[in-house]
Amino acid sequence: MGCVTYSKELQKVPDCLCRLRLHPVQRGVQRGSAYLRARGTHASRKLPRLPAPALRTALGWCALVSGPVSPKSLGRLDRRGELFSRTMAGAAGPLLTLLLLLLLWPSWAPAEASTQSFEVRVLPEVRGFLDHNATLQCKVHTQEDDLQVTLVTWQRQDATGASRTVAVFHPTQGSSFPESGRLQFVAARPGEKLRDASLVVLGLRAADEANYTCHIATFPQGSKSARTWLRVLAKPQNKAETEEVPLHLLGQELVPVARCMSMAGRPPARISWSSDMKDNKSQEPGTLPGTFNIVSLLILAPSSQVDGTNVSCTVEHETFEKPVLLSVILSVPYPPEVSISGYDDDWYVGRSDAALRCDVRSKPEPTDYVWSTATGPLPPSAIAQGPQLLIHPVDEAINTTFICSATNALGTGKAEQTVLLRGERPKDQSSADNHLFAILIPVLVGLVGLGFLIYFLRSRFSCRNRGSPSENNEVSYSAVNSEASSPQDLQAVSTG
Repeated sequence: MGCVTYSKELQKVPDCLCRLRLHPVQRGVQRGSAYLRARGTHASRKLPRLPAPALRTALGWCALVSGPVSPKSLGRLDRRGELFSRTMAGAAGPLLTLLLLLLLWPSWAPAEASTQSFEVRVLPEVRGFLDHNATLQCKVHTQEDDLQVTLVTWQRQDATGASRTVAVFHPTQGSSFPESGRLQFVAARPGEKLRDASLVVLGLRAADEANYTCHIATFPQGSKSARTWLRVLAKPQNKAETEEVPLHLLGQELVPVARCMSMAGRPPARISWSSDMKDNKSQEPGTLPGTFNIVSLLILAPSSQVDGTNVSCTVEHETFEKPVLLSVILSVPYPPEVSISGYDDDWYVGRSDAALRCDVRSKPEPTDYVWSTATGPLPPSAIAQGPQLLIHPVDEAINTTFICSATNALGTGKAEQTVLLRGERPKDQSSADNHLFAILIPVLVGLVGLGFLIYFLRSRFSCRNRGSPSENNEVSYSAVNSEASSPQDLQAVSTG
């Protein structure tokens, strides 16, 4: 009589007497195999599939009829290493043996353990670039050298969720690719032991992006499968530049002033501007199928404060190690912004060096300047010369409000300046200094002349005294007092 091996699906159980036998597997891993030997007239008849409770009952019946299971077998059944003593098992009757079998059944699953004897390993996600090759890894991991791979099948799941076979490998028949000639197996060769069922996709296209499932059929362990996600990427090209603003748009409050572009990327890139500026984004198909062009227009109100400003846009994409920063200097046309300079609040009647200047910031440059007053045309003493207004001389008519208007291609700007005249010419410090010098100079000249006169008189009186004889017809000399300050003092000293 032959023995029938029961599988994971609990497919076959005899309805007659049997005996239970256990054996270990490689590397100390305990594994049970149930061998059922049929007896009687129904030995060759295949039995219907039984559920687990029925199988437990059948095994218990076998134990009751055949006698208790050996202690050695019980020890192997218990995966937790709890060994039952030979004495206890020998003393136990058939009923105790049945109870032990039922208690140990959840931890004894030889068929389930066998299905875990190999694994199909893939990467959860594989990334590849357009027009490059990508490898979908699929490897069989097992500790059993005698495991035979009988068939490898790769399936691709489309957008609708339907799966279709794209590659097949048979150990003797070789490989087959039902749809594409851009697929090939990496290491699968007819007649060789197969442990690597990886698949290469040549010349990636956007349509290759999908879920791929690797099915591995083996003998005697059955089949398993694993799924990987293939992503197709394209690194975009980026550029930033100023946007030429059409003149007909300049009357609007906001206009596009710069453009930031990310071209032929997959997936679409993300663009942002510095300082959270407002922008308008658009997306369109790229030059390569499956790629995208992203354009971001920076919109601002045109003004002199915006013109010449350095702004930057940031482009982010998963193919970049870090975001790409692009800078651009804005060139924004704007209408004239006007102010008037030259008035110092010191205009008086008769002043001849007075002038006003019309200062304009605009892009493009102004093409026309117009001077006027709040009451109408300019007074006769005011002469307009482009951005300048000359006043020769200042008179009562200048006591008014002047207006300068500047015009360019985008519009006209104007500014006002009110002039208030002083009643008389103010005395400044320079004129006071002139008057002071006019007074001091004659005084100084008079003092110098007086000094020379005193010196002359003293010198002459001294000479006269030295030239006159004494009563004895002898010349007498006397000491001169250095403290004498007048001819009288000298005479007194001489007589004494």
